[in-house]
Amino acid sequence: MASIADQLHAYHSTLSEAQARGDEATVRKLEQQIHDLKAFGERHPEAAEAPSPLELFCDLNPSNPNCLVYDD
Repeated sequence: MASIADQLHAYHSTLSEAQARGDEATVRKLEQQIHDLKAFGERHPEAAEAPSPLELFCDLNPSNPNCLVYDD
């Protein structure tokens, strides 16, 4: 798995390509992913690896039913 910095770099390069193509939907999606990943990095400075999309979603939405963890 890539580090947060590596993932951000990949998002930025893909964002540049999408902007060059004029693909506004992809641009908006990538801008949101960059924002969310930076926020995750600020909240979890100890994290060495970039989170999966589900981990990132659950970090932002811990009360979502898909993110709840039940102790048996």
